[in-house]
Amino acid sequence: MFPKILFGQGSNGIVTGEKHLIHSEIIGEEIEYRVHLPVNYEKSTTSYPVLYMTDGGEHFFLASGTTGFMSSQFVIPEMIVVAIFHKDRKHDLTPTHCIATNDGFESDGLKVSGGGEKFLQFIEKELIVRIERDYRTAPYRILSGHSLGGLFAVYAYLGRNELFDAFIAMDPALNWDHHLCERILKDSDYPSPVLTSKLYVSSAHNAPYGKRDRSPFRLSQDSFFKALESKQVGNIKHDYFEDQNHMTVPYQSLYAGLSFIFPGFYILDDPQLVLEVPFVQEFYKKQSSLYGIEFIPPERLMEMLGKYFLYDVNDYNQSKVFFEFNTVHYPSSYSAFEYLGRAHMALGDTAAAVMDFRKALELKR
Repeated sequence: MFPKILFGQGSNGIVTGEKHLIHSEIIGEEIEYRVHLPVNYEKSTTSYPVLYMTDGGEHFFLASGTTGFMSSQFVIPEMIVVAIFHKDRKHDLTPTHCIATNDGFESDGLKVSGGGEKFLQFIEKELIVRIERDYRTAPYRILSGHSLGGLFAVYAYLGRNELFDAFIAMDPALNWDHHLCERILKDSDYPSPVLTSKLYVSSAHNAPYGKRDRSPFRLSQDSFFKALESKQVGNIKHDYFEDQNHMTVPYQSLYAGLSFIFPGFYILDDPQLVLEVPFVQEFYKKQSSLYGIEFIPPERLMEMLGKYFLYDVNDYNQSKVFFEFNTVHYPSSYSAFEYLGRAHMALGDTAAAVMDFRKALELKR
């Protein structure tokens, strides 16, 4: 394994990720990948879902930033990001060897094409094994890619549906090799129950603005999605971003794709929301059942609700209940004890507050 490299600002900086190399016996070379861990990873015992992202050189910071922001706002769960780097994406991400475009033009750059199946085997048999050995991973995997990476994600969706729980294909190059993925879908005897994982596909606007998009990408994406619908495949969504081009569409696509994968995860949108600890616990219990992952109410959410009762409505007893939850479930958090101390002070229990503040100082050292 390549030594860790921390991407941050000095020894006290924010760590963005870890760089690793893995020697692939399947491909016969070393492959670079980078890992971004959730902000609470080191101080928790939680297991996290994993987002695998192709084209790590372009999309590592997009993926780590998007998942970090969305999880910090409780829209999706915290997750581990694994970004895969490529020496030649035209080799790694194309499922078949094809040197000619659909209109007959032969490209020298495509002479290396066709390594996609082996690359998928590498992910399945070597990379996932390494990640699940080295990190606390929950049994929930997502594969995401853009352009040829989106083609690769759709190819994996059709051929390794059980390997990932969800797939995000951002403006995928589904025109590849005379609509390969659509041909696979149509020529197969897939009954719809086989394709049970979620699939999110986005389309950019790849024509002059103001004109209808009839580009090969758009036509192939529309045609593939119609083929899915004709087979009555569920858990699929196709979004159009007419204000984005091929290069800019990943930003909105990843956010929308993750939102599609985790619908209803944002507790503050729950129409039955009750600002009580038992309701919050039950909400995350239901989410745990839906995704097969144990979700504990986030420390920051419970702190936010506790502060609401402490400062905004002056219900000190209710604030104390939320802060006590955090001291039990996040016992290494100085913030949990600090705010419990503030609640005790508001309640006039000075002795308990002093004990809480001492514990907070002890943890902060």
